[in-house]
Amino acid sequence: MEKRLLLSVFLSLLVLYIWAGMTQPKRTPSEELKLSQHIYNKEVIEETTPSPLPAKEAQQILNQEEGVDFQEDLIVLENDKLSVTFTNKGGTIKSVYVKDYKVSLPISNLGAINGYEHVKFDLQTNANKTIAYSYLKDNVEILNTYELSKDEYLIKQESKINNVLEMSKQDGLKINGLSIDMTRLDKNDDTERDKSLNEYVINSYSGIQRKGNAFKFSQKEKEAREGHVVWLGFRDRYYCAIFKPEFKSKGYQIDPVGEQALNISIIPQESEQAEGGGAIFSSTIFVGPEEYDILKGYDLGLENIKKFYRFGLFDIIAMLIYKFMHLIYRVIPNWGMCIIIISAVLYFSMYPLTLRGMSSMKKMQSLQPEIERLKQKHSNNPQKMNQEIMALYKEYKINPLGGCLPFLLQMPVFIGLYQVLWRSVVFKGAKFLWINDLSEPDRLFILPFKAPFMGDEVNILPILMMIIMFFQQRITSKNMVVTDPIQQQQQKMMGIFMPILLGVIFYKFASGLTLYFTMFYIFSTFTQYHMYHQKRQSK
Repeated sequence: MEKRLLLSVFLSLLVLYIWAGMTQPKRTPSEELKLSQHIYNKEVIEETTPSPLPAKEAQQILNQEEGVDFQEDLIVLENDKLSVTFTNKGGTIKSVYVKDYKVSLPISNLGAINGYEHVKFDLQTNANKTIAYSYLKDNVEILNTYELSKDEYLIKQESKINNVLEMSKQDGLKINGLSIDMTRLDKNDDTERDKSLNEYVINSYSGIQRKGNAFKFSQKEKEAREGHVVWLGFRDRYYCAIFKPEFKSKGYQIDPVGEQALNISIIPQESEQAEGGGAIFSSTIFVGPEEYDILKGYDLGLENIKKFYRFGLFDIIAMLIYKFMHLIYRVIPNWGMCIIIISAVLYFSMYPLTLRGMSSMKKMQSLQPEIERLKQKHSNNPQKMNQEIMALYKEYKINPLGGCLPFLLQMPVFIGLYQVLWRSVVFKGAKFLWINDLSEPDRLFILPFKAPFMGDEVNILPILMMIIMFFQQRITSKNMVVTDPIQQQQQKMMGIFMPILLGVIFYKFASGLTLYFTMFYIFSTFTQYHMYHQKRQSK
């Protein structure tokens, strides 16, 4: 493979690796204007009481509840997919465990009534995968009901608020969509490495708002916006939680709670309820893998949470690769083989571009002796030297950018594929040859000690990739015409430095991603070998 393609691939990966941990979404000017026009500005938020009761009465009740100690009782309901822990503290969800993947997201309080998250609710029902909690105090009665579907990642939620004595206008009511608590994350290498992929997403009539790097929060994120909420959610590298209200809403509110916690609430449309009347707020909750087909299968628009890149072109390419990869799997149900096939399809589909770039580079290299002569001849006149070199290119019909442009056109594909292989939950637990999990390093065996860079793991794929790259660089150097001794030395150093550096970078990467690039370098090595033999035969 041509040195410039190697360098461009490396730089793309390096930029992606840094970008994933540093970038945060910025609002467009139009979003800023909308935000400034919202009727739910900071002053209104501060004056609004998060309770269905009149402000004074609600505050008296909550003050009475504060400081009251009671035993928190936890109850676990399960279906084939989920294990959900409920608590009488707020009568809501405390945690959700996804059985298939043995993971729990840092979310809770899905569907809780704001202002009542810390008061004691009484258990009313616990049967047939259904649980209900009630709260009764003076002028309000709250009944929270949760029902697990039989064999899906769905939970049906309903909050019923009744007026016991008199009419009450529910102008201060907020339904907590979900709470994010990063203190609940396991402190292991994987979560620390992937925490930059955490993101909360709000889909409303004004568009989809995303906030990446959602592992640390600040008061700058506090805001309220108007517009009906379609759904709101949280996602990490592989999984997501989505709260979809089935009631009309007029806006939502984001409330950071310290640096590691954040609440996202939905503000329902106002409604007046007569004495003895009430209002029902129903919702659908999804907690599970961020798999496009699974999410789309519910026909609720939940699949829109999935996004590989904020930049449209990269995201479109990544989604096309993602769907193509799943199409291959339907024919060959092995994800390791799918990666090998897609690496071959992508490489050879771009092969004409690769050949064109290499051909252009070879033409330019053949002119290196003449270019060196012109540089020496016009060393005191750079303008004349450039004119002579450009005239030389024109005489031999060479485009100076012809060697780089075909490789640059391939970059969106590399960038799109990177996220598909990195964020696809289908590789979680997928086996291939000696690899037990394509979402993790291949770990052929574990050492009884730790070595520099390697740790205590012996991963074969990155080592194999380094060896292939060494051979490739040697063949590439034979295909290049370099007369400058300094450039020869630089090329030699690059042939040693690049394989080692990429091997170190890929050593802890997911084996599925490393498998793709290993196959890519195998194909490109054969291409270089073929060109080398053509060059020898033409002499």
